[in-house]
Amino acid sequence: MPNLPIVSPTPALRETLYSYLARLAAVWKTDVRELAFDIGAPFKKLLNQDPDAFEALADWADLAPDVMDELLSWTGVRAGDVRMEFRGELFVSRAIRNPVMRGCPVCLREDASAVDGQAVSSMVMRGDWQYREVNLCVGHGHPLIQLWKSEALQDRFDIAARLLEIDESILSGALDRPRQEPSSYDLWLDQRLQSGSDQTCLRDQSVHAIAPLCRLLGQAVLNVKTSESDNTSNSVHTVGFNIAVQGNTATRAALDQIAATATKSSDEPGKIFGPLYNLLNRDYLNDPDFGLFREILRECVLDHWPRAAGEVVLGQTIPERRLHSLLTASRKTGIGPAALEHFLIEAGAFREDDKRPQGRKLFDAKKYDPLLTEIPTLVGPIAMRTAMGATRQELEALEEEELLIPRTRVAKVKNPWCISDGIAFVAELTACSSIPVDEGDKGWETLLFARRRREVSLVDLINGIRDQTLKAGQRAGVKGFHGVVVQISEVNSFAGPRPKAHVEVLDQEFGEMSAAEFGRLVGLRNNGVFMNLVETGYVNTRLVKNPRTGQLQHRMTLKDITEFHRRFVTLTTLVTETGQHRNTLKGILAAGRVTPFSPDGQDYGAVYLRADVTRLI
Repeated sequence: MPNLPIVSPTPALRETLYSYLARLAAVWKTDVRELAFDIGAPFKKLLNQDPDAFEALADWADLAPDVMDELLSWTGVRAGDVRMEFRGELFVSRAIRNPVMRGCPVCLREDASAVDGQAVSSMVMRGDWQYREVNLCVGHGHPLIQLWKSEALQDRFDIAARLLEIDESILSGALDRPRQEPSSYDLWLDQRLQSGSDQTCLRDQSVHAIAPLCRLLGQAVLNVKTSESDNTSNSVHTVGFNIAVQGNTATRAALDQIAATATKSSDEPGKIFGPLYNLLNRDYLNDPDFGLFREILRECVLDHWPRAAGEVVLGQTIPERRLHSLLTASRKTGIGPAALEHFLIEAGAFREDDKRPQGRKLFDAKKYDPLLTEIPTLVGPIAMRTAMGATRQELEALEEEELLIPRTRVAKVKNPWCISDGIAFVAELTACSSIPVDEGDKGWETLLFARRRREVSLVDLINGIRDQTLKAGQRAGVKGFHGVVVQISEVNSFAGPRPKAHVEVLDQEFGEMSAAEFGRLVGLRNNGVFMNLVETGYVNTRLVKNPRTGQLQHRMTLKDITEFHRRFVTLTTLVTETGQHRNTLKGILAAGRVTPFSPDGQDYGAVYLRADVTRLI
């Protein structure tokens, strides 16, 4: 071809290199293949982005370096096997190069009307039309439509030949679609691609990540399964963008709302979040640009699904379990879901009227791990009696008076007892039963026999042994609780029955009661913890001589007792006040992070400030 004195056209705004090559060929009245061959840059080499071919084209068309760089930035330049540099950022190649070539027919028609001569020679293919997350021509509000499709690069990027095939449809308006108002997403993306400027909180994140995430998040919120190639509607992008642009907190809140729709055991994250989860767990799993959003979604999954330690969630191995479901807890304990559910309801893990399926009845794994660990070790009454050395009637009496409390009172649960409770209880009693008693000594009797004979409670008898107002012995040849005996003569003179609840029953003669006795009534029986409250001034008493024993003791008036109940509660008093099971109350207090009253670290036992408990119960 002769080197004619023809002026090369100026690249248009956002024009791609292959569009410019087509217009350059039209000026020389030839096709792109012949022109490329003549300038020493074969078309195939230009398609393969050979640097020498690019340089030859720039020299032939007399393109300044900055002009050539702008052309290439809107074209997209290979940056590795699966990456392209586009507008100063890295994108996966398939996001830019696609067999489907899209465009705005209004832009092309305006290009054609601006010059005389062959229409297609002036039509410009814009680089932003290539990016699959662009939906709309912002200038005209026209959706991008498919102009042609070709798998072969040489056919796809022979722009003039393809436009010539559809020029009549473009010029006649046959390809036009209803106009749309550019959305916040459209305007944001157009500005990012044009100048890189961004005044939103997304400024530090790549377009490569944010644009598809807007689409995926919008799909999840709207519960649609729009494919990547179906970008004729920008609604999903806009919905996702309007959430993401508010920041990570708003994004997490939206994910939580989506996760809350999981109501069936089969509602796994891949089903609930759809392509959002599946693509982050596959295509974008190792892409660092998606790292922040993967982390947000991962935290959401761990807060809504029962994932075990060691499982891999969105590319990360989970160090510890956060949630159990009734089903996963059943697998952990080896206890059937129906039986296990009774324990968890009593402990406050979930409500009795919770209608969720077993796989969606979720609870805090760490908080209830001690309970799940304990449940498989629980035993039935026969094993409990054997371990304690107690008869059936003795165990029933201890349970009746709440000296021993099963882990659950649900009748359907056949193994409610914790052996360690019974063993510890018997060990305490036998430690106080230091007097050896011969097998045939008739002056001693078992605690249960004394209870029946004198109608005195086991609580009184055992508290008498604890505070040493009642001597106890150990019957020779009899181990355990049944071997603990008391002297018949002492029992005969022992005080009558005392109430188990915290009702203020006072000495009829003196109008008051001993502080130690009151402490036992409210459940503070061990290690003198109630007397610690007295001695440090938190409970009012007066020191008087007991008329029966002649010893000085702290005694409480009705006013003192009333003041204690106004300020403090114990599990025993709460059981009386609320009618709820002790284990349920323990679960409520633990869930509310209410700790026992302990100023300066002093141990006062399981006594709580009423003000702390009132807000929960």
